[in-house]
Amino acid sequence: MVDTPARAQKQERRVEMVERELMGALREVAVAAGIDLIGATSAEALPVDEGDWWGHDQPRELLPEARSVVVAGFSIRYEPRVVPSEPGKPRGRFTPGGSRVFQQMERHCWNVVGDFLAAHGYRAVAGDRLPIKPAIVRAGLGRYGKHCVVITPELGSMVMWGAMATDAPLVDPEADRPIRAEICATDCRLCVDACPTGAIAGDFQLDRSKCITNWLWGASAAPELRHHQADRMFGCGECLLACPYSAPIPFRLAYPVLTDKVDDSPELLPLVAGDPDYYDRAMPTFPVRAGQDAMRCNAIIALANNGDPAGVPALAASIESQNGQVRAYSAWALGRLGGPEARSVLERAAERETDERVAAELRAALR
Repeated sequence: MVDTPARAQKQERRVEMVERELMGALREVAVAAGIDLIGATSAEALPVDEGDWWGHDQPRELLPEARSVVVAGFSIRYEPRVVPSEPGKPRGRFTPGGSRVFQQMERHCWNVVGDFLAAHGYRAVAGDRLPIKPAIVRAGLGRYGKHCVVITPELGSMVMWGAMATDAPLVDPEADRPIRAEICATDCRLCVDACPTGAIAGDFQLDRSKCITNWLWGASAAPELRHHQADRMFGCGECLLACPYSAPIPFRLAYPVLTDKVDDSPELLPLVAGDPDYYDRAMPTFPVRAGQDAMRCNAIIALANNGDPAGVPALAASIESQNGQVRAYSAWALGRLGGPEARSVLERAAERETDERVAAELRAALR
């Protein structure tokens, strides 16, 4: 039988209808499983922000036969479990950025989506290095805010995302719905003004070297900015919390997975001193991705900002670290705490230090 334009067009409509039904069924399953937002976009190459933290894998680098990228999001606006500091027992703070829930919910998203597609004969490969923000926007789930984070109409910016490349030919019936033009009003500067370090350099422009969240992943923080970290151990989120689209979102009370049973305010002294047992007990799963040295650096800055002189013995231990950044931060922290004991530790460290960057921090601390 000879194909005619009319027959080919009819076949295309039939394929599109099947694809739409598949996406609709996936959305129903996802929502029932506790996933708040889900969409899909094509597996064509996604724009890359070279300054992004995760690095980048394009969809077809993960799965050569990929035809779609599925993005799934969930609210992470929860009420922190905070324990206040006491004299001799200073504490840090994990901010509401998914620290206790992200890892588990991300894997839950991957499992729900992957199992559904496998049951329909398709493959799906999870990717935590996919350019996630462009995928979210191209799937029609949100658009960039001035703080360079995606804002969704439903949940504001307080959303964590997982993504998968799949050979399923998904067509999201809602992917082309209009995202409200006023989602980031031209005269709104709440996120810009809320940033402690001025990292939001302009509308839709982020200076990552000043972003607290960036350096809490292990990037080096300039000495003149470290006091802005306050007692934060991981995540900042001030720009997200200030966003008028996020502020009215209620705290999420339950998740379909078991979350980390830890406080959001770990003790700083054992983390600074490098106690591995306490690290394993106190650290949520998600921040572990940053590495133990990065978390130790974060604890050192938080301890210095707390100002408790009980931190000097722990810093005397951390300034012996093999990691240069740990030693540099320890020198700065001892200078912040001050006192004869801190000065004695700094003088001994200065005599043996061979790393010029650390030596410069020691000289500044001694001054």
